[in-house]
Amino acid sequence: MDEGGCGFPQKERLRKRREFLAAYERGAKIPTAHFVLYVLENNLPHHRLGITVSRKIGPSVTRNRIKRQLREVFRKNKHIISLPCDVVVNAKRSAAAAASLKIEEDLLKALDYWQRSQ
Repeated sequence: MDEGGCGFPQKERLRKRREFLAAYERGAKIPTAHFVLYVLENNLPHHRLGITVSRKIGPSVTRNRIKRQLREVFRKNKHIISLPCDVVVNAKRSAAAAASLKIEEDLLKALDYWQRSQ
């Protein structure tokens, strides 16, 4: 399954409600055009990603497409984040119509902003 680090293992996912709440309460809030990111430094040797896409965004096909795109951007670019952190991404309605490149650009700009502010 995981050939050459191309997967998205469970250890790199935020799964529990308390993990999301910790990022919301103590993390840095970074709004972008299509997302709101919450980034919280963690004490783990790796990064973790959590994604929320409300039903207000659109039907399940649209919501799942957004989540797949976000996971792929995170997977391909996690090596550029210097500090291990938890990243929670909340999608806005505009994300449904955004191109893949715009999604990648938004996420990377927000993570770069967070790193510079540390």
